[in-house]
Amino acid sequence: MGARNQPNRIEKKEMADTVQNSEDRYYKMIDEVQDYAIILLDVNGIVQKWNKGAQQIKLYTADEIIGKHFSAFYLPEDREAGLPQKLLNKAKTEGRAIHEGWRLRKDGTRFWGSIAITAVHDNEENVIGYTKVTKDLTEKKLADEKILKTTEELRTSMEALRISEERYHKMVEEVQDYAIILLDKDGLIQNWNKGAQKIKQYAEADVLGKHFSLFYLPEDRQGKLPEILLNQASQYGRAIHEGWRMRKDRTRFWGSITLTALYNDNHELIGFSKVTRDLTEKKLAEDQLKNFASELQISNSQLKKSEERYHKMIGEVQDYAIILLDVNGNIQNWNMGAQKIKGYTEEEIIGRNFRVFYTDEDVQRGLPDQLLREATEKGRAVHEGWRVTKQGKRFWGSIVITALHDDDGSIIGYSKVTRDLTLNKEAEDKQTQYLHELQRQNEELDRFAYTASHDLQEPLRKIQMFADLIGENLEDISTARKYLEKINNSSGRMSELISSILDYSRLTRSTTEKVDTDLNTIFANITGDFELLIQQKHAVIGADHLPVIKAVPLQVNQLFANLIGNALKYTREKPTIHVFYSVISGRDARCNTEPDRNYHQLIFTDNGIGFEQTYADTIFTLFHRLHGKHQFGGTGIGLALCKKIMEHHGGYICAEGKPGQGASFYVYFPVESPSLATPGKYL
Repeated sequence: MGARNQPNRIEKKEMADTVQNSEDRYYKMIDEVQDYAIILLDVNGIVQKWNKGAQQIKLYTADEIIGKHFSAFYLPEDREAGLPQKLLNKAKTEGRAIHEGWRLRKDGTRFWGSIAITAVHDNEENVIGYTKVTKDLTEKKLADEKILKTTEELRTSMEALRISEERYHKMVEEVQDYAIILLDKDGLIQNWNKGAQKIKQYAEADVLGKHFSLFYLPEDRQGKLPEILLNQASQYGRAIHEGWRMRKDRTRFWGSITLTALYNDNHELIGFSKVTRDLTEKKLAEDQLKNFASELQISNSQLKKSEERYHKMIGEVQDYAIILLDVNGNIQNWNMGAQKIKGYTEEEIIGRNFRVFYTDEDVQRGLPDQLLREATEKGRAVHEGWRVTKQGKRFWGSIVITALHDDDGSIIGYSKVTRDLTLNKEAEDKQTQYLHELQRQNEELDRFAYTASHDLQEPLRKIQMFADLIGENLEDISTARKYLEKINNSSGRMSELISSILDYSRLTRSTTEKVDTDLNTIFANITGDFELLIQQKHAVIGADHLPVIKAVPLQVNQLFANLIGNALKYTREKPTIHVFYSVISGRDARCNTEPDRNYHQLIFTDNGIGFEQTYADTIFTLFHRLHGKHQFGGTGIGLALCKKIMEHHGGYICAEGKPGQGASFYVYFPVESPSLATPGKYL
């Protein structure tokens, strides 16, 4: 019995050795694979076997990883989500689990792994472990992502291009005040907007492909006017014309048109933009006295069939700034007219808000937003006002903002057309200013004539009265002499008054040119003229070093003479007079000057009789006197003359005084050049 069993034991041992050798060869083969990480897991996911491919991909050695859970290769968020266990469960129930995702190497770097986990069963189909095969597909993943990103960027770019082209089409199509059409180089109509249909009455289907000469009168077609305009635009870049045109119903309208030649990048003529405006009402109004009228004016804009041709059309118009705004008022495009009028290049302005063209005052009161709201609610907003260029220069702009809509009627942006009407505005303002100045001079002349006649009649009445008294007392020589002396006094005052009135009237009409005038010389001349009076009153008079200014010397001489003469006259004690000088800012001046300008400040101070401050303004009124002529001499014209002199020099004069303590007269001449003086500087 034992002898028979002996061969069986030998056979079993040989079979076991054979299986063991086969298993060793299998594991040896797997261990040498380097392109795949092939590992053996027990039923709990603990690593049992580790090949060279696993070490090359995951960077762990066999000693470092055997006995650890295979979840060590997964990202923290995948471990928190239970992904490793879910894959084991799926392999257990379905036999295999396949997955791709980011995995972790030993050094913390990530790789994109494609894994397959396969359940291993015993002879009784019980799961006794798992094989896990991993392939590093990082390069493929990155390449795929790059391709995906490039594809998405290309899609986004194409979509933006499509939206941009659609908005340009919408901008032109929605404009109703202008007929904007595109012609090919032979003058055949390629597109048609709402403004064209409104003005010319043709539907788009009626005119596409037809020659634009169908809008012209028969006599203009016979005279080849359409062809002449095309040739002119081809030769000079554009052609402008106004004249009678024909609608579909054969009625006439006065059209103002601009034909602009369009070129491709090789400067080859590819067509024309034609912008037409119906100015019939304006033409009829202007020609109402002649009983015929109609005028059409054109705004220069370009239209393109494709995005390039639309850009060309709008971009080459120079007489109008035509820009596209998004729903928030941010600038989306820029044409040559906009650059010409507003001074910004396309690179400088695209993306900025259109508020940049408005004055600070208009921005603070919300005018730009108000215009956008009006365009949103009413379809368009029309406005005229001062605008600001890049250089800070103001221009008078006439603008039309038109709301743009998509097919659902939603606002997608705005077109904004601006024309520079500064010359017109300045001409209107100049005429208004002239009328106001003429009215002011007439009112001043009325006051002057009334007051002058009143003051002149007083000495004249006295002369007549004393002459009558002399006639009644011819035998009384002493009495006659007394009345003759009074007549001389009255005639002298009348002569002085007439002389002052002549000085004042000459100043009103004066247009003498200003020259460099040394105020030190003026001061020396005046103190020389008053030398005798200064000595008689024992006056002390002095001045700071005074500047050289642009002025009319004779008028400044009159100014100094009146102010210093008054200081010598209106005093009851030893006069002390001084002229102080400094340069100050207008905001620091005592008078109501322009705050942003610098001024030469002259202060004439004295210790005379002074005056109540309530009379600080009335003392500069013509013929106004605070004291009777018996107390102090004078005509009441001197300070009015000083005020008139300062007005002629663009300057100001005002006064401060206290009764019995003296007065200070503040005189401000504008500094002609910022380089001449700075505020606070004493010269």
